[in-house]
Amino acid sequence: MTRQRGRAPRGQRCVASVPHGHWKSTTFIAGLRHDAITAPLVLDGLMNGAAFLAYIQTCLCPTLQPGDIVVADNLSCHKVPGVRAAIEAAGAVPRCSTYRHIHQI
Repeated sequence: MTRQRGRAPRGQRCVASVPHGHWKSTTFIAGLRHDAITAPLVLDGLMNGAAFLAYIQTCLCPTLQPGDIVVADNLSCHKVPGVRAAIEAAGAVPRCSTYRHIHQI
């Protein structure tokens, strides 16, 4: 989003630069329980399928207990092969966060 308006002396055009793409992205992901945050991870850069699978296997799954529900949104990296199997192997139940599924829980 860029500014649509600006100020300049009467009769002169407003000219200014707009910064685009000169920042770094940081990703924060964690498990949320009713009483605590578990398995927090800060990743320099964007989340991708390989990073998400590694997070699930090394950070989240060791904290899961049988019967836990893992809710993820519809992001493509949440659907990589191995994520569902790792969550189910830990005894948890994977769920998609569409309204229909949450309403049924």
